Amino acid sequence: MMKCCIVTTWYLIPRACRFASATDPPFLCPRQCIGKRRLESLTPQGLLHGSLRLGEIDPDLHRVYQTHGPPPMWGRPQTYATLVRIILEQQVSLAAAKGTFQRLGNRLSQKITPTGVLSIGLEELRQLGFSRQKARYAIDLAERITAGAFSLTKLRRLDDCEARGEMMSLLGFGPWSADIYLLMALKRPDVLPLGDLGLVKGVQEATGRTFAGPDAIARYAERWRPWRSVATRMIWQAYLVNRGQDPSRIAAG
Repeated sequence: MMKCCIVTTWYLIPRACRFASATDPPFLCPRQCIGKRRLESLTPQGLLHGSLRLGEIDPDLHRVYQTHGPPPMWGRPQTYATLVRIILEQQVSLAAAKGTFQRLGNRLSQKITPTGVLSIGLEELRQLGFSRQKARYAIDLAERITAGAFSLTKLRRLDDCEARGEMMSLLGFGPWSADIYLLMALKRPDVLPLGDLGLVKGVQEATGRTFAGPDAIARYAERWRPWRSVATRMIWQAYLVNRGQDPSRIAAG
């Protein structure tokens, strides 16, 4: 299993921890892969248990839980379509990405598959709202899947670090994209997507602390193991409410 670590010298960074996409936040793997193999998926019961446990060990998350209750069970299917949606969400608003994703779904009769995307090609993806770069990512992924070079079924059987490395070998997939799929689709319970701006801002708001960078947040979040995915959902929930948004509506897609 590939070991991921926090380092500052680029050539020493393990391949699965490198910034692999020009549109993906350039954060490294914050000890994400150190520890025992994690193949289990988060369940609604686990989400509630994890929220309560985090409230017991972290006063800031206790306040979040007391104010908002357990977070929504955000989730997405383990499909090519989900990976395309994550591509679209790289460094743009969720609303903008959702609009492009919906146009793609309408064009393909709600069947966003590798074959369907390949059938319409790059230029039509551009007309639907994809940037040229993101259209290339979606097509390259479709080609890899149809050629058998990348398997979503295999991904389910890999531990967190192995799955992360597998996804980061894809064109356009960096740490944030891989972490969001691990957290939202595979529902792994101990993922910390440090490339997510909402999480970074939300942690600072929830704790009242200023962190020097993602590595500092990663060190602080060690106390949340093995429930960092639950802590992330709690932080996201508070972040959305603080901005007048309804987390349940976001959860519905």
